[in-house]
Amino acid sequence: MRDEEYLNILTFAEPTGTISLQPHPEEVLEVDPMVLRSMRERLKGIEWKNAYDLSDRVFDELSLKREQRKLERVFGSANEVLEAFSSIKGIKAVKEELKFEQVNQSLLSELALAKSAEVHVDQVDFYRSFVFGEPLLTKEVRVKKSSENLKIENNLESVVDCYLSNHFDFLKISKEMIQLSDGLGRLFRERKLVSVFDEMLGGFYGVRV
Repeated sequence: MRDEEYLNILTFAEPTGTISLQPHPEEVLEVDPMVLRSMRERLKGIEWKNAYDLSDRVFDELSLKREQRKLERVFGSANEVLEAFSSIKGIKAVKEELKFEQVNQSLLSELALAKSAEVHVDQVDFYRSFVFGEPLLTKEVRVKKSSENLKIENNLESVVDCYLSNHFDFLKISKEMIQLSDGLGRLFRERKLVSVFDEMLGGFYGVRV
């Protein structure tokens, strides 16, 4: 298997030439309150960068309900969210479903940051909280709880470090991470990285915390 094909497995990328079908965009019935506020403040002569603060963010309930319904079509329960992200195959499939439903990741990411008091959270745990009422865990709590049932090898420590430093990302490996880590690079060249990372995902998201 060529390097590019093997990398596509790890990064959940679609094979070259894949045709993607998407639904017709939903009709937009309202303007984002953030856009309206920006326009009002500019008309008043107030510079926008000083007028906006995350703690003051008002989220449109209709937009949030719409996103919740989309996620309910993808996930049937809080445990299904974990199961979907517990393997490379599962993540690739659920990414396509979220894309098909046109889930507004930017809006949900901002909502997650506001609800967590600007502490990084995993989109997996946010979905469980937002749709099914589970407690919203921080990424640090996710790592701590999962680590009790998962032995993280030295080669994979960089994966966890990158995970902790990025808000709303789920556990993933990028091309850049492989290039910068000798351990990941070796596993990649030996064609062991897919199986090792797949096992890591199972332990990381397979734990009900």
